[in-house]
Amino acid sequence: MHRIKIFIASSNQGKIKEIQGIFKDYTIIADASKFEHLKVEENADSFEGNAMIKAKALINLIDDSSNFLAMADDSGLCIDGLDGEPGIYSARYANIKSGILGNSSDISNIECVIENMKKKSLQNSKAKFVACIAIIGNINGKHIEFISRGELEGEIINNPRGKNGFGYDPIFIPLGHCKTLGELEPEEKNKISHRKKALEKIKDFLHTHPFNND
Repeated sequence: MHRIKIFIASSNQGKIKEIQGIFKDYTIIADASKFEHLKVEENADSFEGNAMIKAKALINLIDDSSNFLAMADDSGLCIDGLDGEPGIYSARYANIKSGILGNSSDISNIECVIENMKKKSLQNSKAKFVACIAIIGNINGKHIEFISRGELEGEIINNPRGKNGFGYDPIFIPLGHCKTLGELEPEEKNKISHRKKALEKIKDFLHTHPFNND
């Protein structure tokens, strides 16, 4: 069997390296320039739905006829004290609150969370990061379509700490830790990340299904 190729539309070297480390038996193709004109309307009401929308859009740009997968993810932060917000709107949370289209800056999103927590007199709240990863493609003539979900539980605080990571990392403390994700070293974060959990489930799915052994 030819080595299976996994296409991802990303230029994030950290994400690419993480995927390559987990999927060592596969060829990872991450040519962001090839997919730079990819137009995707993320209009699903769940992380799973948006991840599959992205994967299906990506697969239409792939020319290979067999033994390939398109992989896409959607992720975000869900805060109990804010009734699950920002959720699927995590990347554009501040802008949505202001009626502006497009993604917001990390700083703006964090400030928006803190402001909304203060309105509810909350200094902290239980929360979780969620990552959903979708794959779609063809292996040995068989159509493959699968979605995995990984979660990282923890707590949101109202005073950012740490310069590492991105997004909401400086205000999220993982369960069982004292430091925020912004204070943890990248290697520590990657060991417990919601994305890694979702990727491992994809790997297990591929390795335990018969289409991989024909």
